[in-house]
Amino acid sequence: MKFIDLNADLGEGFPYDEELLQLVSSCNIACGGHAGTTASMSTTIALAKKYHVTIGAHPSYPDKENFGRKVIDISTTELKSTLTQQIQQLIELAKLQNINVEYIKPHGALYNKAMVDISTAEVIAQVVLAINPELPILGMPNSELEAICLKNNITFIKEGFADRKYTNAGQLVARSQHGAVIHSPTEVWEQIDQMISLQQVNTIDQLSIDMKVDSICFHGDTPEALALLKYVHQQLTEHSSSIQSFIQHGN
Repeated sequence: MKFIDLNADLGEGFPYDEELLQLVSSCNIACGGHAGTTASMSTTIALAKKYHVTIGAHPSYPDKENFGRKVIDISTTELKSTLTQQIQQLIELAKLQNINVEYIKPHGALYNKAMVDISTAEVIAQVVLAINPELPILGMPNSELEAICLKNNITFIKEGFADRKYTNAGQLVARSQHGAVIHSPTEVWEQIDQMISLQQVNTIDQLSIDMKVDSICFHGDTPEALALLKYVHQQLTEHSSSIQSFIQHGN
């Protein structure tokens, strides 16, 4: 049987968190940078615990105005400070409910920049090493963040995206570009099946590139997220695949 982790970005103020948590194996909880409050973090932690979903911190640039989707002018010191504060707050809130934060996944513009910019990737790695060097980091395969993690002996979890198109270089197509987001359940499933079965993905230009992943992300901020996940669940069951956190199945 094949195992695959499904993760979703949650605690961002959208209405279907509890329903999504019944369909994923890992969740990335917004911790105050682009979204999230003490109350929303605590609520999402409790729901994740209820449904036995692995918890990860989802820190970002401190930019709620742009939902963390814009690279902002911030010093290395300031970035380290805000990322540390965001992650530590989620860890402390999780401890109050006797549950651990198991991994880190940067959000939005910070995520995208860390994939291609060594200095940004190094900041994230340094923050994680200072907090807990045993915490894995989620990111895109063949990225600068993966290279920095390997250099620093940080476990790196390779992530693919269910509902986003890729460039020929293996990066995500900018949301502003037509066709960047996949809305069709059948197209989403075809992309996931290709990643799981062939360890490849078709780019927006229909070029097949290598894409070996340990986890697949669904965005909880899209209107069709719940319907997409339900459809994928059905397909995975029919194809004898098991949804399980990468923490549980040993990546």
